[in-house]
Amino acid sequence: MEEQTILVTGSTDGIGKATAHALARQGHRVLLHGRNRGKGRAVLEELEEATGSDRLALFIADLSVQERVRGLAEEVGETHDSLDVLINNAGVFMPERKVAPGGIEMTFAVNYIAPFLLTHDLLPLLSASRRARVVNVASIAHRSVRSVDWENLPGFDDYDAYDTYAVSKLGVVAFTARLARVLEGTKTTANCLHPGVIDTKLLRAYTGEQGGAPPEQGAEVEVYLATSPDAAAVNGGYFEATRWARPSPLALDPEVRERFWEMGLDLTGVEEWHRSSGKAYA
Repeated sequence: MEEQTILVTGSTDGIGKATAHALARQGHRVLLHGRNRGKGRAVLEELEEATGSDRLALFIADLSVQERVRGLAEEVGETHDSLDVLINNAGVFMPERKVAPGGIEMTFAVNYIAPFLLTHDLLPLLSASRRARVVNVASIAHRSVRSVDWENLPGFDDYDAYDTYAVSKLGVVAFTARLARVLEGTKTTANCLHPGVIDTKLLRAYTGEQGGAPPEQGAEVEVYLATSPDAAAVNGGYFEATRWARPSPLALDPEVRERFWEMGLDLTGVEEWHRSSGKAYA
């Protein structure tokens, strides 16, 4: 298998760590990401010892802060000429409402706004690759959203932890489909996935107890979309257990996709650059 350079956000724990481990075992150059430098260094050393890889690097950024997201993209660009795969894996579930800088609710900031911004900022680096993929981690929870209270976004003043999480993941599915449309005819694809019900900190934050399948099972889906030749030509797909699946009717609604996209542009400040640059990602 050809060596690729792959950035995995949220890869110091859970599914992201298992994904990074599997990719490193395959011989890829894996860029780890976490919030805590001490923990990140420990995971880096652990994976180097476990996989024998000397192709691992560590990047630190708090994805709830947009300046840190931009800084992450800049740092990756300063150290690499191209990026073959971006796996937007990092995610949170907040039992109680917390607000990120800019008045954006924390779950929405990390689960939707951060991958939206990071992807846009890394698209030039992805376009420098011979073939590139964006892999976004969504959730089957998006199916529970029957309608979006747009007036409640992005601050979620009327807060329900599960509903907020589900809306953030609906946004990921909608964003992926809208991004795929922009990327049509280019060398880059975008797909998203539900990794399964996996035993992670996120699941325990929701249920209050351990449960679910091991992280390695969720990692299989991420690795498949990141590296499988079968997935190379797919663009705009939603996957469950490495199989294409039809997302919720709401996620397929063109108006919903457009509203999430426009909100992402407005909240990140990408709007003016994106609209003035025409087909910027060709």
